[in-house]
Amino acid sequence: MQENTFDLQLTDEEKATIKQALADLNNVLMPKLAVLNKGDKRDLLIMGDKSVAFVEKALEISRQENGLLSSFIEQQAFESDVNAIEMLRSFEYQVKAINSAIDDSYALAGSEAYKTALMVYSLMKNAAKMGHPGAKEKVEELSARFPGRKRTAIAE
Repeated sequence: MQENTFDLQLTDEEKATIKQALADLNNVLMPKLAVLNKGDKRDLLIMGDKSVAFVEKALEISRQENGLLSSFIEQQAFESDVNAIEMLRSFEYQVKAINSAIDDSYALAGSEAYKTALMVYSLMKNAAKMGHPGAKEKVEELSARFPGRKRTAIAE
């Protein structure tokens, strides 16, 4: 019997709401974000989670020692970058959680659908062996689309 542990049902209204939210993200946020190619990103000094406290402390010190540091750093740009980091980290956390759940749901739904498709294929092969009308043609259709290895005819 087929397994069905995952069942995602969305109303048309819910789908429209999600599509609109994604469109809003794309229209509002994407134009303000940077998109780097692999080479550009590879050359960057990457700030990880452990670097956050260091950067925050450096910002605090730069505010206290603005007179000393003002000829070397642009305080407003530094503060803007730190504010962007805080904002983007909060967005990233939420988006990663959603993306992870989408990936998991896609994997689960895909697994269930593929198992059921294999069951249909097997049952139709049995039906064809038993002479069920039209079963042989349906097996041939499924066989042509089966993602397994392609069989090559051996020349006699």
